[in-house]
Amino acid sequence: MYLYFYKFTANYQIIFGMDLQDKLFEIDAEISKGLKLRAADRLKNLLGHYPDEPQIWLKLAELYYEAGFYDAAGKYWILTEPTEERIKKCVEMYEKSVNYSGNQILKELIFRGDKSKLSEYGQRKLEALEFNSKQVAGTVPTYKRKNFSSNIPSIDTEQTLKSKITDKVIIGLILLAIMIVIISVIAGFIDGFKIVWNMLFT
Repeated sequence: MYLYFYKFTANYQIIFGMDLQDKLFEIDAEISKGLKLRAADRLKNLLGHYPDEPQIWLKLAELYYEAGFYDAAGKYWILTEPTEERIKKCVEMYEKSVNYSGNQILKELIFRGDKSKLSEYGQRKLEALEFNSKQVAGTVPTYKRKNFSSNIPSIDTEQTLKSKITDKVIIGLILLAIMIVIISVIAGFIDGFKIVWNMLFT
């Protein structure tokens, strides 16, 4: 499934697949609230970790398309077979914006995945871009896959941080209250001691 490109156990793949779905669910919730810029940033971050996952590319393309950034939508649709006219037009607009430069497109795509995991169309398109880049620029940009240990922003993480801060504030208030009580007791004891001293020796 989502980590099929790794040679892990089936259970480990399922765990990471569920983790990705949870993150995508959070992102969908952000989009529904109008937090589209934040959602786009998180999707780009996820794309670095899950470059072979087509639904991330598609979500980014749809997000930019709905916002009216058709060239940006074309960038994330470029490895998708143009089964719709809008996809074809957006990809054409994007390619034209970079003068059909395979080298520039590869630099902007920053594809970190395994080409063999792409669709047949995606593989052919990527190979054509690499061929153009080699012919025109004399080089083909390549990028390494990101480490999964890297931090990916999460709503749950933010909520946990807030919870920890709240807990520390509560504990601090409790300790302060205890200190006040102790000081009050000590102060009362000193006053009592003074009274007894005065009775006995004055």
